[in-house]
Amino acid sequence: MSSVTRTAPMLSDGKMFPVTIFVLIANAVASKVLAAFAEHGPVAALVGGLGLSWAFWLSFALCIRLALIEEDRAPRPRDLWVCGACLLAALIPISQVSALACTALALVLLLDRTRGVALKAAAWILLAISVQLLWSRLTMLLFVGPIAALDAHLVSLLTQTPVQGNTVQFADGARGGMSILGACTSVQNASVALMLFVAIVRTFRPAPVRSEIYLLIGLFLSVVVINVVRLALMAQSMAMFRLVHGDVGGGVTNGIITADALLWAVISVRREIFD
Repeated sequence: MSSVTRTAPMLSDGKMFPVTIFVLIANAVASKVLAAFAEHGPVAALVGGLGLSWAFWLSFALCIRLALIEEDRAPRPRDLWVCGACLLAALIPISQVSALACTALALVLLLDRTRGVALKAAAWILLAISVQLLWSRLTMLLFVGPIAALDAHLVSLLTQTPVQGNTVQFADGARGGMSILGACTSVQNASVALMLFVAIVRTFRPAPVRSEIYLLIGLFLSVVVINVVRLALMAQSMAMFRLVHGDVGGGVTNGIITADALLWAVISVRREIFD
């Protein structure tokens, strides 16, 4: 019998999977947290969500909570190998590797029909977190040009100013223009909202239902509208750009997108909450 198999009686998957999830996510975001402390100081870093967002940290906490309430049982040898591989991935000092391992672990848990509803719910949140950490950013790397250009043209429809590629002219006629970069696109902002939606809904209703698809589409479109309005305000003038794009404006925007995601989530699980 291998040493991994002999270790099984000492463990339970009710402890093993939460620890693995925690280590993977912590390693995936550690560089952002440290950079936030170094750049802004402790107080500003905490207020700003430690380099991410408070929607992310709430989703993280709900994911771990659901994994912890899964019924304990002796892990199978393949569970030990899966968690061992994920922990080895966490040792690699590249955040994207841990985020990729989050995706792999989530899919393994979701495809395993023997898993309980709580752990599968945690796996859905883990998958949404990995989309926000890795896949939305990879999408931006591959398609940032057309996505940013689409946002720019939508902004141009509101401001009635010329647009070229991903650059919109300021409405006050100032020289130059506002270039829309990857971090300001609707896709990047929508990934945060979708992650929070999944976290809240899976907490109150562990098993997915078909109606969630329509609500997710509605949430995505609402975030696009919010982001385009924000960009249109920024495109009014350089002074407005600095205000909306600064810490205060960014905080307000994040708050609006978070509230939007919470609203759609509450609509989805209103019966579970209020009945």
